[in-house]
Amino acid sequence: MAEKKVSAISSITLNTATFTDESFAPSYINFFYGKNGAGKTSLGRQLGEGTGLTWSEGESPANYEIHLYNQDFIDQHFRTLDRLKGVFSLSEGKKTEEIEKKIKELEDRRKVLQKRQTEIDGEGGEREKAAKALQTAEGNFQKACLNNTRVLRDKFKQAFKGATRNPQLSQKVNSTAPRDCDEDELEKRFKAAFAEGARTYPYLTELDGDDHIAAIPTCPLLGEEIRSKGTTEYAKFIQDIGALAWVEEGHQKYHDAAKGACPYCGQRLPIDYEAFYDSCFDDEYQRKIKAIHDFPQIYLQHMGPVYEILKRAIEADTLPAAAEKIEKLKPMVENFLRAFRHIANVVDQKLKDPATPVAMEDLTPMLLDMNYIIHLCNEDIRKNNEIVEKLEENQNQAIRDVWALVAYRLQGEVDTYHTAQEDDKAARRALDDESTKIKGELFVIKKSLEELGTASTTIQAAIDGMNRLLRDSGFEGFEIVKSDMTKDAYKVVRGDKKVAVRLSDGERHFLSFLYFYNRVKGCDENGVLKDKIVIIDDPVSSLDGNALFIISSLVREMIEVCYNNTDYRGQTVKGDYIKQLFILTHNAQFHRGITYNQVGRFPCVNFYKINKVDNCSTILPCIRHSKSEAGEDENYNPVKNAYAALWTEYMELKNEIPLMNVIHRILDFYFLDMCGKDGLGLREEILIKNRDRFIGTKPDGSPDMTLFHLADSMLQYMGAGVEGDMNYVSDGADVDQIRWTFEMIFDRLGQKPHYDMMMERARI
Repeated sequence: MAEKKVSAISSITLNTATFTDESFAPSYINFFYGKNGAGKTSLGRQLGEGTGLTWSEGESPANYEIHLYNQDFIDQHFRTLDRLKGVFSLSEGKKTEEIEKKIKELEDRRKVLQKRQTEIDGEGGEREKAAKALQTAEGNFQKACLNNTRVLRDKFKQAFKGATRNPQLSQKVNSTAPRDCDEDELEKRFKAAFAEGARTYPYLTELDGDDHIAAIPTCPLLGEEIRSKGTTEYAKFIQDIGALAWVEEGHQKYHDAAKGACPYCGQRLPIDYEAFYDSCFDDEYQRKIKAIHDFPQIYLQHMGPVYEILKRAIEADTLPAAAEKIEKLKPMVENFLRAFRHIANVVDQKLKDPATPVAMEDLTPMLLDMNYIIHLCNEDIRKNNEIVEKLEENQNQAIRDVWALVAYRLQGEVDTYHTAQEDDKAARRALDDESTKIKGELFVIKKSLEELGTASTTIQAAIDGMNRLLRDSGFEGFEIVKSDMTKDAYKVVRGDKKVAVRLSDGERHFLSFLYFYNRVKGCDENGVLKDKIVIIDDPVSSLDGNALFIISSLVREMIEVCYNNTDYRGQTVKGDYIKQLFILTHNAQFHRGITYNQVGRFPCVNFYKINKVDNCSTILPCIRHSKSEAGEDENYNPVKNAYAALWTEYMELKNEIPLMNVIHRILDFYFLDMCGKDGLGLREEILIKNRDRFIGTKPDGSPDMTLFHLADSMLQYMGAGVEGDMNYVSDGADVDQIRWTFEMIFDRLGQKPHYDMMMERARI
């Protein structure tokens, strides 16, 4: 947001006449508008006396001449017209030509140096830009540090203690040597070093590769087709019908419980049935069946201790950092237990049908995977125990590693910031050297001008300038010449060279302001040209229009001289000798004439409204919140003519009916009253000659006459006048289309610059 610039006087407190502790902060150029009797004269007098003023740092009244123009000035200086104090400027004549030439060269050189010094040290100058560039680089660096370390700050909180924010964070990054680290490994070490209640943990028992894994018992018989080779008739019968496994199962289950009867049909078995049964199974068959029957016990004896090792691993109170691995191990142990127990089912299946091969799951891969996880847990335990045994040393190392990793990842941003710092140092050294040289040269120029100025001042240039303005303004009955009564003074004479005794109020006011204007421009009799603070109180009383125009032009020139102090680019007048300007008036025409382009100079221009209620005067700053997208504060002019008010109303209206009525009034006033055009001629130029420009094309290819009809509606009431029949009947037109059509009318009539100017003034 733009801020107000402060000149020599930073604040003013009024305690005079109807003002009581009324304070305001002026800028470079200050406009005051108020009715007669509101307090303008009291304000001007207090400023002229220099009371109630607060000067900016490094400034004092001794540095300036305060010039006040008001009725007191006229009464004091024009009491007699034959001995006005001279206004001094540089002398003329052959004997001083060389001096003047030298003075001009020195003045030109001084202006060049002062301009360059302003470019270096002034507001917005190179030194400030360099500082801002470094500030921007520092801000970007700090922002990068903050954004790019968010995850690491959450993960390694203890390392960032005291440096979670800027500038401590960026300073630490900037001062740390970068080094890459494995973040996952660093996180493990860091958690171990800063774990709450850190301690050592016992190692988990790992499976032995030979005894526990490679030596897992196997039973190849499970995969064989085991059949009996009995030779008796009964054995062959049982084999032929494929009932051997069925008979064997029945015998095993029901031999004792059947008590000599067949468990299936209930008939009594032969006395020698056991001999028949035994004849079904040869010795080899029985040996294999017994081996299969005994295998689960052998398998259990081996796998039982293996399971106990695994069970102790998942139930152990171990390192929290290994908890995730243990969680992965738990379902694997459960799967192992199920697979281990399933061997009994496999054996039972084989015993029920020995002739059918069955497969036993190989648990070796599962044991290898589980053993690897246990090994990784032990590695975590080992690292933890090593850290805990040297806790403080490992904490410090972990913190150093975290910052080294941060600096490594921000190395590009650090290098960019270092480059900006080096550029700033080099720029400041160069500016310091140049500024020192400028100051030295300015000091020499000042001394030289003081020596040359003492003998080279005269009032003739001021006399010639005032007489030229008198002639240009139509005041031909008198002129200003050198006084023959007092050295270095003026006198006002008529055409007969006699002192003018009677001047009209208009002549007196105009002459007095020309005199004041030249006093502000001039130097003293010793050739010393001080900076000025100027107060102008109602300079246009009793003046005709021509004189008012001339004085308004001179005041605008003084405004631009003051403005040159804030912006040396694009100067319209020369000089910057007026450092602060206060203009007070009750004349709306004069006020508008000098302020028409000043509202937009927000940083260095102030507008004030002086009000008086119950014999108490107040000063109201004319500042409001902007309606633009930026939404910043802006000046506004308390005095506005009716035509400008119409444009402001045009910008603010959102409804088509009042908007069209305002458009009718603007077109009527500008094109008919101001430009002297004919309404019918305008309609012909727009609606006939430029008809195609207002006709578009609809999506279906047919002509779109919307804008043409809008233009016709705007122009059909031309010349009706403000009180005429200018009503507009709504047809649902879009407001944006109405505004675009209105702008196009100005554009097609060659008046687009006027449209742009009024829109800008209305916006401001």
